[in-house]
Amino acid sequence: MEEEKRSFVDQLVAKKGHLVHKLKAKDSTGRWAYYFVLVESAREQNFLNALKSEETIDLEDFGKVIASCYGEEPNEQIKKMLKDKYGFEV
Repeated sequence: MEEEKRSFVDQLVAKKGHLVHKLKAKDSTGRWAYYFVLVESAREQNFLNALKSEETIDLEDFGKVIASCYGEEPNEQIKKMLKDKYGFEV
């Protein structure tokens, strides 16, 4: 998708790809899921510390989940959406 066809918010996310964390974790039901979380620099250290803890965390407390799917790897639908919407190669 060309940049001018993306929404303003999508363009901002696309420019912040270096702030997107990819992680595999169990959700609140115990199922494996794969998440892409946009974490602003000011919150990144707190986010990384929370990931190291044994505590359950809410990813939205640290950033914006821009994509997620069940499984231990991103599925093709998520890969396509990230490519089309933000220009990210997964």
